[in-house]
Amino acid sequence: MLKKIFEKLKEFMHGEKSVQLLVFGGLAGLVCILLSSWFPDKSEEDDKSNDPTSSVIEATDSAEDSLKYAEFLESRLESMLSKIDGVGDCSVMLTVSGSVSYSYAQNEENQSSENVKEIKRQHVILDEKSGDSALIECTKNPEVVGVIIACEGGEHNVVREEIISAVGAVLDIPSNRICVTKKISESED
Repeated sequence: MLKKIFEKLKEFMHGEKSVQLLVFGGLAGLVCILLSSWFPDKSEEDDKSNDPTSSVIEATDSAEDSLKYAEFLESRLESMLSKIDGVGDCSVMLTVSGSVSYSYAQNEENQSSENVKEIKRQHVILDEKSGDSALIECTKNPEVVGVIIACEGGEHNVVREEIISAVGAVLDIPSNRICVTKKISESED
């Protein structure tokens, strides 16, 4: 039985059209393989949509939020630094990198059967009547990248070192990103 099949295949292979048919079939297979790599697999798309990192959403008015955050830190630093002996009146300006981002809480539902494991994630909504009120799990503020402090005692090295040490500790930035200088008095304007 097997012998007959092999004999028929041999006869078929000796013809000119059979070689053309095999070459065409091989090329068609290669084209199918190449085309399949261009289109993502449906399960890969589902995995991306269920990725917990995809729940980090940038604030729509992130520039405004970043500015408010910087102003808040500046006012707190001015208040605290002016209480250090020898500093006197001071002004603070800081620069931030990035923007405020929010991570929203999610409910996770695991369903599994013999061969399939399915995870469904949905954002936690606080008030379903109003609609868009998702529970914020984590807020990430922009990174402070530089600070300049102009103060009345800024010309004294001891005061300068105390300010650099305090600001570095509070904001967790290196001393080379903190500049302290003498503030000009109102009469010098």
